[in-house]
Amino acid sequence: MRAIKSDRAFELDALRGLALFMMVLHHLIFDLRYLLELPVFAFQERWWFIYALRPLFLNVFLVVSGISCTFSRSNTRRGLRLLLLALSLTAASALVSWLSSSSFYVFFNVLHVLAVGILSYALLNRREQRGVRDDPRTDVLLTLLTALLIWGASLLHLAEDAGSWWLLPLGLPPDMAFDMADYLPIVPWLGFFFVGTLIGRRVYREKRSAFPGAPAWLLKATRPFSFMGRHSLVIYVLHQPVLVVLLYGLRTAGVL
Repeated sequence: MRAIKSDRAFELDALRGLALFMMVLHHLIFDLRYLLELPVFAFQERWWFIYALRPLFLNVFLVVSGISCTFSRSNTRRGLRLLLLALSLTAASALVSWLSSSSFYVFFNVLHVLAVGILSYALLNRREQRGVRDDPRTDVLLTLLTALLIWGASLLHLAEDAGSWWLLPLGLPPDMAFDMADYLPIVPWLGFFFVGTLIGRRVYREKRSAFPGAPAWLLKATRPFSFMGRHSLVIYVLHQPVLVVLLYGLRTAGVL
């Protein structure tokens, strides 16, 4: 079957969409068990889910986002918009938690990590944006930051008593009388975003698919995930409110 030609990196859209689908599915089963308090999906408390499966899809999402960051020439604008959206999410979650007397505060999650990552890359990449192509110093800095962030996670327990609101983004939250939802600190997760930027700078130097001869059947098979990947921000922001309204609607109707 003849391949469909496209400069768009379909594999990145598909991988990001798959990771997003799994994140939405996770939030669905989380809401069923912990929000509606149904005795289902207890495997969320098993070690393999907490320390293997969930981190796997988060890593895929962050790495692909890092790769995609190297395609853009407007990362500062994108990063600022995303930061504003992340802060709005924090404010909205605090308001909802206060009004409902619940603990669904989102102080720092994947949107915050992505915003910091995109803005950091824009800062590190500013010489190349001015015409200096493939500045090796950028690669060195990205590699050092990646190693520091990922390795630093193993040292966080040494400073856990120093937790504060100021250090919460780094992975050292203060003692709190309430729970945080979707907490994802900079250490080590920003490191995986930078892994993606390093891959993008080498594998995707021409800013096009690494599989230009992909057959049509593969493009068709991955189309649903590719669609989700192309609209990942909208889906991520809206999926949880939609799930909550839907689930409470089903409960009101006596279905759940």
